[in-house]
Amino acid sequence: MREDVLEREVEAMLGLRERREKDSELYKIANEVFDRTTKGTLAYLHRRGKIEALYGVISTGKEANVFAGVDSDGNRIAVKIYRTYTTEFRRIWEYLAADPRIGYLPKDMRKLVFVWTRREFKNLQRAIKYAVRVPEPIIFRNNVLVMEFIGDELPAPRLKDVERKLRREDFGELYDYLMGVIERLWKRGDMVHGDLSEYNVLLWDKPVIIDWSQATVKRNRMSVELLKRDLRNVINYFARKGVPVDDYDEKLRELLER
Repeated sequence: MREDVLEREVEAMLGLRERREKDSELYKIANEVFDRTTKGTLAYLHRRGKIEALYGVISTGKEANVFAGVDSDGNRIAVKIYRTYTTEFRRIWEYLAADPRIGYLPKDMRKLVFVWTRREFKNLQRAIKYAVRVPEPIIFRNNVLVMEFIGDELPAPRLKDVERKLRREDFGELYDYLMGVIERLWKRGDMVHGDLSEYNVLLWDKPVIIDWSQATVKRNRMSVELLKRDLRNVINYFARKGVPVDDYDEKLRELLER
């Protein structure tokens, strides 16, 4: 597709021409991260009806940006777009190289990000299989992942953003739930999230765990370290909130016993 035609198609999908003044943040991010590969991928998903429009930024990061949008049927969606060239190259390569599910790793950074995106899609599917509430994955292509939108008019808040509004008993229930997620993933799903914290839990109809890009299987040589990270993050956070928590060493031993 010619560059000018591609540019017009993506601008129309994003409504950028009309929104340069109204939503300067979206326009700025679009210009920064939507390279030709990303524009082509968005245009492909647009033509298939998977993304009708993007209308706001949910979150930004070094690796990816997440946008709110709608599909061609008017259903709300979340669209995660990984940067095709990122300063996180070394970290991404190390995680993928250690994952026994991944075969040959391309040396090209752009193609490596495609593998990373596909892995997050598969991780979400696997988590759902073991009854963990996550954004339902819809489709992925190249560096773009389309998922269920969690929220109503606005995105559901992260635990970190609303912690001051919660009661002590709320924290107790959340602690039990998250420890149950860790145990269920590890013992039944042979899987670990690897970055579980108050920043990756959305509070909605029930707690929703997000950001599964680093999640992996138990066979991964890094899995025990990632399990330790999840346990430490959750136990330390809820201990600070006054929740009676498990002893870290005892809980780790319990999980590692077969």
